[in-house]
Amino acid sequence: MKNRFLAFASLILLYALNTGCKEDTIIKANVTPSSDFILSNPIGDTLTIYTKTVYDDSIAVRYNNSSYDVIKGLGTLNDPFFGRTNWSIFTQFIPTANTITIESPNTIDSAVLILPYAGFSWGDTDKTAPSRLESFSVYAVTEDMYKDSTYYTKTSFKYDPTPIGEVVNADIYRVKTDSIRVAGANRAPHLRIKLTNAFMQTLYDAAHSTTDNASFLSKIKGFYIVAKDTNNNTLRTIPYFYLSGTADYQRSSIALYYNNPTTNSKLDPDSVQTIFFNFTANDCAHNNYITHNYNGSQLNNYLLSANQSDDRVFLQNEPGAAIDIRIPYIKYLPKGVINKAQLVITQVDYSGNPRSATATDTFSAPPRIYPVGVDASGGAYTIQDRYPTDNDGPLAFIDGNKNTTILPNGAVITQYYINIPREVQKAILNQVNELHLRINGTVTYPGAYRLMVAGKGNTYRVRLNISYTKIN
Repeated sequence: MKNRFLAFASLILLYALNTGCKEDTIIKANVTPSSDFILSNPIGDTLTIYTKTVYDDSIAVRYNNSSYDVIKGLGTLNDPFFGRTNWSIFTQFIPTANTITIESPNTIDSAVLILPYAGFSWGDTDKTAPSRLESFSVYAVTEDMYKDSTYYTKTSFKYDPTPIGEVVNADIYRVKTDSIRVAGANRAPHLRIKLTNAFMQTLYDAAHSTTDNASFLSKIKGFYIVAKDTNNNTLRTIPYFYLSGTADYQRSSIALYYNNPTTNSKLDPDSVQTIFFNFTANDCAHNNYITHNYNGSQLNNYLLSANQSDDRVFLQNEPGAAIDIRIPYIKYLPKGVINKAQLVITQVDYSGNPRSATATDTFSAPPRIYPVGVDASGGAYTIQDRYPTDNDGPLAFIDGNKNTTILPNGAVITQYYINIPREVQKAILNQVNELHLRINGTVTYPGAYRLMVAGKGNTYRVRLNISYTKIN
């Protein structure tokens, strides 16, 4: 029986680049599953992979999941290779009571917008870097925002151009590390933006005259928080902030401070009282509006390239640069059982050489990358290997995590492995003209991270390693 089975067993493909342009992929026999029931034979054939850089801004950043915190980036970052990126926040806050009343003789002292630091910054985080100083403005949104709508990083809303608050030269390093004493206690690190007295009164009047969230949001539609100077070429740090949270100063809010001038005649800041207008994920609309300016950057040359395949390709967490992979001739692979199909993607440096995994970089690579399929009309779809989508098992199988690889010469480099056997199997069975994939960063920190990958003509270009079992 064993010999009979071996007569019908698998052949392992070693695909070299035989086409005239000599691009792209080797399918290696050494990835064959170890088994007494598999016979390995290399077969030469042609498999081409085209690699390009495309812009992808399809990420939805307004969705609510009780299992995850709502986190937004804020600020401006300049990357010498990837250009300038601006992060801004649209959000809403609601009163903590149906009707807010401050009884006489209490008087309103101030209103401050609070953004708790989420424990992550991307870019230059050195405490001595001049880029740590950044200014922010707040504007009143004039357009309705809806808590049940899906918003994308390209979605913006109308707002009054007169700022209702600002902070100048906030020290981002201190925002990340220093606790702040407020209202008699030390609070976790957060960014504070003082609102104008005029808007402070508008906010109180709206809360005092309404009895539910809907009526309040009809008066105070939302807030737009943005870097004050989005053209500043020295800014190189993006902090991320919590919108959601479970306690005061641990979630985004507006704090309305008031005093009793009779009992607190010296206006002791430790004795002030506070009314909060909080962000709550189930009641408030929100969006991270992210824009890129690639003009003059090296990346822009690749985005505009007319080549069918480029020597380097680039990736950012969405929105931004994505790796576009096309595999023509996929339908000519034998109709066997695909045991393994693994994309191997290698990080390179500015010169195109494999980047040492031990090197430090202000602009770090993503810890994980992720594939989607692209159909004939250009629309994205979920690849077969991701199903079922209601659990994380398929994600773990696909992998896509950053890995350290030791080369024969002892060099330590960074590679990503993406497993897609079911997607390759489907492409062969359906006889598609090409398998078209797009590789993105994760959505954990929208717009963060960046990656340069070896492409056409490079020894470490993108590869697809396949093993299969052919049954006659």
